[in-house]
Amino acid sequence: MVMVTVAVHRGLMMEQSNNNPLKTYTHKEEPAGTAPLDLNGLVRKAVSLLEYQMRVRNIPITVNLAREPLFVKGDFHLLLQALLHVLLGIIKSFETHKGERCVVLSTEKDAGKAVLDLRDSIRESPEETADIFRSHDIPGKMRGLGTPLAHRIIKIHGGEMALSHTENGRRFRIELPLVRPRPEKREGRSYRILVVDDDAIVVDVFKEFLTLLGHDARVMSSPLKALEVLAEEKFDFVLVDLRMPEMDGMTFIEKAERYIDRKRLWLLTGDIMSFEVDMVKKRGDIRILEKPVSIERFKTLFESFPGEDE
Repeated sequence: MVMVTVAVHRGLMMEQSNNNPLKTYTHKEEPAGTAPLDLNGLVRKAVSLLEYQMRVRNIPITVNLAREPLFVKGDFHLLLQALLHVLLGIIKSFETHKGERCVVLSTEKDAGKAVLDLRDSIRESPEETADIFRSHDIPGKMRGLGTPLAHRIIKIHGGEMALSHTENGRRFRIELPLVRPRPEKREGRSYRILVVDDDAIVVDVFKEFLTLLGHDARVMSSPLKALEVLAEEKFDFVLVDLRMPEMDGMTFIEKAERYIDRKRLWLLTGDIMSFEVDMVKKRGDIRILEKPVSIERFKTLFESFPGEDE
């Protein structure tokens, strides 16, 4: 089980050095990758990375996300590290836990804050967790890992992280300031963009991002209806999800080529390493956009067009 934790740390956590990583940033510094992001997308990414590890350990996880996007300002990868650290700590705690196993993640908007509520079924006393947010050095081990680092990351983003105890287990509450970014003043042209994805949350977030960047975005959940719209209306770009119940993204692209140039069609996927996506890459004539897509990625994408994808 320790091997799993190390594997995740290698790919996603901060590089460790002789210095305590908790001192990498101060409250006065803004992380280099700071940009508007959706807290719901952050949660989905963290859960997708650890879902298998929790499933094989028989740790059920329930996710209840706010219907509307919860925009915060921060570094996506740093905040992802924070959430992964907390979840990895819970997985580790369940190794010696004899009772019921469950984890519940939920998000909501509360008094100008984006709130992430994370509950588990581990019953501990306040005395047992009194030092849970304090930094610690373990001889011969990686330094500052776990909730101390998560706590520091949340702090440098202007947020708060607290632990409380209920009769059913522990409750971690993370609060980050909600932001409402203003549309950027763009020197370039504004594009008309159609987004086709059956995930209502995804299309809402994409529409918000594209609108903030000054584009005219239309979102649709039905690829069949989207094709009807394409036949009658002009769009500069179309972003379509790879896997949808009515029609897969590849079939959609083949049909959509009657109305728009293929180089203006983008295939969306959250499973970039799958065999199916690998085959699409080998074709070399279809552009692929990996989900989740940040607002900065959208900005770069359309500012650099025409041109080759990264």
